[in-house]
Amino acid sequence: MLYLLLRALEDMGGPAVFRYVTTRSALAFIFGFICVIAVGRPLINWLYRRGIRSFERSYGDINTTAKTGTPIMGGLLMALGGLGSALLWCDLTNPFVWVLFAAAIYFAGFGLLDDWLKIRHRDPDRGLSRTAKLVSQMIFGLGIGLYLAWPEISPFPGSVGTEIQIPFFKGAVIDLRYGILAWSAFYIAYHVNAVNITDGMDGLATVPAILVFSVVAVFAYIAGNVQLSGHYLYAFIPRASEITVFCAAVIGAGLGFLWYVCHPASVFLGDTGSLFIGGVLGTAALMIRQELVCLLAGMIFLVELLSTFVQEQVGFRLLKRRLLPRAPLHHAFQHRGMAESKIVVRFWIISLICTATAVMTIKFR
Repeated sequence: MLYLLLRALEDMGGPAVFRYVTTRSALAFIFGFICVIAVGRPLINWLYRRGIRSFERSYGDINTTAKTGTPIMGGLLMALGGLGSALLWCDLTNPFVWVLFAAAIYFAGFGLLDDWLKIRHRDPDRGLSRTAKLVSQMIFGLGIGLYLAWPEISPFPGSVGTEIQIPFFKGAVIDLRYGILAWSAFYIAYHVNAVNITDGMDGLATVPAILVFSVVAVFAYIAGNVQLSGHYLYAFIPRASEITVFCAAVIGAGLGFLWYVCHPASVFLGDTGSLFIGGVLGTAALMIRQELVCLLAGMIFLVELLSTFVQEQVGFRLLKRRLLPRAPLHHAFQHRGMAESKIVVRFWIISLICTATAVMTIKFR
């Protein structure tokens, strides 16, 4: 919005600096952070006064009573700050931006409904059913798959929209063709559920999400730049660099949210935030055709989801016994007596290492 105004001023002799993705990304990052800091405390106080507070599950020997009563739906802060900044600084004529806006509104809306049902019933297990969540995620994923595969509407040149690029190998791709529909549905559902499961401690999901968004921003900039994509031998995706600006807005909002969620948290992401993050992250990765790189960068999310799957499907259903003390994995460490703050910081360190490895794949090919 502001970007279009500044471009109009440029045509009348104004400064041309705002046309550059790097400039607008920096501004989107700063504005996203400032928006969350400015709105954060009034919104948290409003949530508290309205009784929009958490009702924690019992984990037996893990004491969660201290968290009961903390405001939830904190994901509204990230969504409002990130989308507000993106509206200002993104090129709103870019199709990738509108796909990301659609993902953000869609998943934040479902998360908001889920949180509202939990508050209404005063029970953390009385939100949307797992089936309802999964179906909604896969429907959106199928829509993204159609967008990638349908030549008449796809913004991708040639077969790029249906190809998966293999990290560490130069020019290695797998063309899924119309199998991209199933892959997109699976990928979106994976990201949404992985972030949702990881969001179990103060800041645990926020920092890894910020790091993965940073990886997406770097690869989006390369993919949308004809010189850089050619130099690093990636497929050129016209106008994809605008995704960098959107990601920068969300990263700034995420850091602003971390201001309030560092231990002990003043507010929780809730499903509003975790579904928003997972949905936008999965969609952005699909848009730049770097799904596997983003899996590598977000390895913490993958491990957390796998630990829950192994516990529930392999342990309880097949073997009829517990394989881990608790699931997901962060609760297993907590069960063994490790302090929450220590678990969170160590997970952040591992996430940073995974992020660095993902960025290294640009050259190690």
